[in-house]
Order: sequence, then C-alpha cells, then structure tokens
Amino acid sequence: MKVVIDRDLCDANLAFCQRCSAAFIRHPEGTDRLCIREIVEDGKDTLTLKMFTDGRTIELELTDEQRDLASVEGWESLVDFDPALFSSGALDRWRELRALPAEHGGL
Repeated sequence: MKVVIDRDLCDANLAFCQRCSAAFIRHPEGTDRLCIREIVEDGKDTLTLKMFTDGRTIELELTDEQRDLASVEGWESLVDFDPALFSSGALDRWRELRALPAEHGGL
C-alpha cells in the first residue's frame, strides 16, 4: 500500500501529528485523515509513505522494523531532519482546492 500525505492540509502541531500518524501507520485501512491525499493499493507487502512537508517531498518504503517504530513514534522518527513544530496555511490550501473544478486531475 502507498499512502500520500500532505502536511499542508492540516494545521495540527507536531505532537498531535506524531500521535495521529502513529495511529494511521498502525491501522491504515479505514482511517480518514485531513492530510491523506491518496491511498493506492500497489500490491506490495510493505507500506510506502510519500509525504509533503516543510517544503520537502519524502518517500519511504517502510520495513517491518521501521513500521513498528513509526506506529509508536510517528513518521518524523524516520526522517533525517527536524520537522516544523507548527504547520500553518491549511485553510488557505483548502480554499485553493475548493476553487478547482471537479475534473482537475489531482492535487
């Protein structure tokens, strides 16, 4: 399964994001989150996270060990930078998305 996450779609602070992402990584099916742009069944046994945050694009194919860690600590335990403690601009981003025609073809 591949999950595309856009942190700019949610203004939650990093501590909340950590708990939210840990819960999602533990049980990715049937969970709705504001930051989830896409979930794709890619036929792999691994979980792949593609994430947009802090002006970066990160793509991680999680090993079982990494998934276990992230299911407790959250996604930021797997990256090599310190993410911003606060995210902002989600309301502006949602307003931009609302203005797009339904057949725009993606975010």
